[in-house]
Amino acid sequence: MTYNEVSFDLPHIQLKGLRGGTPGKPLLLLLHGWLDNCHSFLPLLSEPELADYDWIALDFAGHGHSSHRGADAAYYFVDYMYDVQALIEQQGWQHLHVVGHSMGGYVGQLLGACFGERIASLVTIEAFGLVTGEPEQTLQLLRDGYTSRQKQFGRELPTYKDLNHLIQARAKAGDFPPELAELLLRRNLTHTEAGFCWRTDPRVRTTSPFRFTQQHVPSVLQALQMPVQVVLGEDGHAQLPDALAQWGAHVQQLSVVQVAGGHHAHMQSPRSVAQAIRAHLDTSNMHD
Repeated sequence: MTYNEVSFDLPHIQLKGLRGGTPGKPLLLLLHGWLDNCHSFLPLLSEPELADYDWIALDFAGHGHSSHRGADAAYYFVDYMYDVQALIEQQGWQHLHVVGHSMGGYVGQLLGACFGERIASLVTIEAFGLVTGEPEQTLQLLRDGYTSRQKQFGRELPTYKDLNHLIQARAKAGDFPPELAELLLRRNLTHTEAGFCWRTDPRVRTTSPFRFTQQHVPSVLQALQMPVQVVLGEDGHAQLPDALAQWGAHVQQLSVVQVAGGHHAHMQSPRSVAQAIRAHLDTSNMHD
């Protein structure tokens, strides 16, 4: 598999990522999860099932090699959707296929609901519905969000001498093998004379000051007019089967596939996930 670094200069931010596959073929846009980066899709994109798509794996703002937001900005979940939509409009992309893992899957759902006329199909890996809160949590979320943002001002980024320690810690946090953790860290770290430090903007970790409620979810899912596939890991996030049971009927064209692995099933079982996505794409293209 060969690929190149790509960079997109939007009016408000620079987004970077990787591009490969077959030029001129249908476009596959891949959106990674929180605290990950576009490298999370490399095992999946190495499989032959996706070789005849023109693919772009993007780094979200504040992640990987993409720019950090300005000092007066924050990392609101909906702003990731705005970034991707601004990119789609700038590039004039039409009829693209979106694959999103975790946070990227939730972003993909909002994108498909708000701007679905440009999206031919959607795949979410370990994501469905929305991460919701209760109305009575509103004030506490605002307080917690404010406090977490205040803690980031003036904070110096730590440096680490021991790369292996970081790899083992990331593998434990992600519940996947060290080689997959290292694949992610290659793009999330930079090496200086003082040691290894994070590229990831620490403000990405701040507490969200608000959440959607469960009452918001049906209207989002009902707006998804394209075929939607949900890929679950057998040992993935436990709340997702409940979310599908609660809200699955709101999506007109929904299919669900379960594969071996956990929350990062696309890295742990790339062949199974690639085969599932390819079958979904082929079905979607037949109905175009």
